[in-house]
Amino acid sequence: VVNMAIFDGQVDVLEDGQVLLDIERLWNRPGEERDVSQVFPNPGLNFNEFNLNITVEDGFRPNNEETFIDFRYEVDRVLLKQLTDRSTNGMLTIADHQNHLRTRILDSLIPSSPRHDMFFVFSEESMAVAANQYLFPVMLLGDMVDDFSSIELDVIEDFWTQFRLPEGFAPRSIRFPDTFDFVAFNQARQDWQDENVLIALNAFEQGKSIVKHGEEEEAEEPPTSSDTKLVKA
Repeated sequence: VVNMAIFDGQVDVLEDGQVLLDIERLWNRPGEERDVSQVFPNPGLNFNEFNLNITVEDGFRPNNEETFIDFRYEVDRVLLKQLTDRSTNGMLTIADHQNHLRTRILDSLIPSSPRHDMFFVFSEESMAVAANQYLFPVMLLGDMVDDFSSIELDVIEDFWTQFRLPEGFAPRSIRFPDTFDFVAFNQARQDWQDENVLIALNAFEQGKSIVKHGEEEEAEEPPTSSDTKLVKA
């Protein structure tokens, strides 16, 4: 149950069956994941006029690994605020994350957006990130036995800014061993993963259409099925 609550690649299963959470891998951002990440900046944004005109003498130096470490782990506070500003009464929902995903993709594509990235990559990896990352914190860190769709705002802020799990954290299956419904949990996860892929694909197609036709019409956020969904065990 624990390793299903923490998505593929985030745990190590030992020979004796014990499941250990790989904390370090929670923060890894390989490949195109960065282009659709909730809170990490698109790598293409670093290809700006200033950086492209750095002289060889002022460029990267030997043993300058701090440059890469900072880029890999530094949260974009603007993106984080765009997400947290969606909260209502101190709570963030799956629907909030889904709308953030849609805006995240459109902002990367539309030329007039301050977040426009001419090197934006949308790939199979991007869709996998959209499917999982935008529900992962809520479903992993939530502490209610029968509501998988919402979480306290400060938990999300601490998760992304301090890179730590909440004090006393335990997965629902451990916290509620007698009442946790894994079948309901897993069904909710699958449903929202499927939704996130469709949201991402539709946003990408809409962004391409806006660019192609030069019509940057206001993009209203359509309601998702998660807006009113409360999954109960």
